[in-house]
Amino acid sequence: MTNDDISKPKKLEMIVAILIAVVSMTTALVVWRINVVGSTSDDIVHQGLINAVKVQSYDNENWRLLYEEASYARDYAIYLAGVRVMEASGDAALTAQAANLRQYLLPSLQLISAPLGTESKYLKSDGTYDLDKRLAELEADIPELSTLDPQAKFDLAKSYFSQKRWESIGLVLLALSLLWLTFTEISTKWLSSVSLLLGAGGFLAGLVWFVAVEAYFFIGRGGVL
Repeated sequence: MTNDDISKPKKLEMIVAILIAVVSMTTALVVWRINVVGSTSDDIVHQGLINAVKVQSYDNENWRLLYEEASYARDYAIYLAGVRVMEASGDAALTAQAANLRQYLLPSLQLISAPLGTESKYLKSDGTYDLDKRLAELEADIPELSTLDPQAKFDLAKSYFSQKRWESIGLVLLALSLLWLTFTEISTKWLSSVSLLLGAGGFLAGLVWFVAVEAYFFIGRGGVL
């Protein structure tokens, strides 16, 4: 037996050891990245829920203000119509009562019904109020409301969750690669060659899969990791 014959197994053992170390480090890196992606997904879901609560709170407050204004506007319109009827009645007592209402009651009702009950732009042709228009203005008065988009957050979180799921396939391939490389050290000469080939192939497949998934979602999110 020559020295070359003795050195071949040692060289193979060295190659396998190096491959195992590389695959192990790569697997650890992939595990770390998958954990980061999963954590990012959870954080975005949490932010989406916060945004959803904020949006609902703003909506509740806007609707409360809207119907409060509508209630005052209705009262103002009713009393104003009544005052006009009394003024047109020709009855001195009713006219005097109408004067008191116009002087003391109507100004207060007009003040608290503004702007819905006082500005003509909200009054429809059928005598009702354009609540949708007033609601849109109330929403426009809250700058933060336009920046809150819970659904966009949930869609982004879904993207990260999908990335984590697909990258897990690459992790499985790397784990199988590590398993085959480990078999290489305890197998016979013929089986060790097959195990080495399967291990190296599994490593390349897992690495290519992981990089491809990363690139796909990176491009899909417009350059955001």
